[in-house]
Amino acid sequence: MRPRGNPESVCDPRDRKRTPARAESQRGFILVLTLWIVAFFGLGVAAINTWVSRAIENARVLKERAEGDLAFSDAKSEIIYALGTRPMTHRGLETGRDLKRPDITDMMSVMSANYASSSYIAFDGRPYVLQGNPNYAIQLQDGRGLVNLNFITPDLLRRLLALYDVPETLRNQLPDTLADWIDDDDLTHLAGAEKTDYERRSRLLPSNAPLLTPREAQNILGWDEVPKLWEDDMKSPILTTCAVSGFNPNTAPKAALLTYVPGLTDQSASQVVEKRLDTQFRHARDFMSAADVIVPNEAFFFSVSPGNCTIIDFVNRVTNERIRFSLSLIPLSQNQPWQVDYAFRVPSQYRGALDRADPGVTFPTPEALAPDQSERNRAAGLR
Repeated sequence: MRPRGNPESVCDPRDRKRTPARAESQRGFILVLTLWIVAFFGLGVAAINTWVSRAIENARVLKERAEGDLAFSDAKSEIIYALGTRPMTHRGLETGRDLKRPDITDMMSVMSANYASSSYIAFDGRPYVLQGNPNYAIQLQDGRGLVNLNFITPDLLRRLLALYDVPETLRNQLPDTLADWIDDDDLTHLAGAEKTDYERRSRLLPSNAPLLTPREAQNILGWDEVPKLWEDDMKSPILTTCAVSGFNPNTAPKAALLTYVPGLTDQSASQVVEKRLDTQFRHARDFMSAADVIVPNEAFFFSVSPGNCTIIDFVNRVTNERIRFSLSLIPLSQNQPWQVDYAFRVPSQYRGALDRADPGVTFPTPEALAPDQSERNRAAGLR
């Protein structure tokens, strides 16, 4: 007998067989979709975590940079205060408290005064840890002890270039291209270059003025072909553009000594650098005796005391980050008695750890340099 009712309502046995497979397929699709959703949210969470991590890292870097800039500003102020309030001698900056000041009304007393005290800061590039912030150190280099690119003669410049094995052709070219870059005329020296030569090579045009920084010389034709000189200068100052005269053998690095002192050998220069670590030269005769040379025509060129321009390396002892700046004192200026000639961050490949930095050898704070308050406020007859 055929079943009663609507024939369309009768289930086909084949449909019963397909139902479990279809349900299984639907469950598989939901599982895959769920996994994709979980993976999508996982990627979103990972992206957010990465963004947060980068934001935290950027904030940390900005915080460290702000702290470094603040420390740099504080150190600059402390150095300016020290240079402006303490006397300078052949040893460097006198920082001891037992300083005996001459009677300024007695000219002979002033001329014969010995400002040496119990402690001093040398200007030959040795490191000093900041007493007020031991995470940082400074190295002070007297500009008078460096090779001054704005005033050096061609013969002396060729002598410096010979130390770096620069080919003779290039040694003869660089003094002329330097002179043409600085002078304000359009006349070309024998091996020099003027504006048209730079235009032809699509190079930066000459400034026709004294160099503002030693690094500016790298724009001069041929000067970018002596990389070893620039590497050594980045590691420790050799070149300067300070407005200062004379040459100080008490603070000059070895390369500067060999440049400015004719007849000085490599071994003698090393001996001079070693000897002055403990005993600085009081006058040119002391230096010539120690170097075993005679420089009769340069007697007035030598000056054993630091000048008004100092090249300073400000070093983070934790990260080795280094800022170099040139500080000049202008005591006769009515507006500002000092100026920063230039400043830049030394590239990371030239930053080295301050292995010689002794935490016990410090640059004093202004409080340590200031006269004792009890002595300052003491009046005659009071105890």
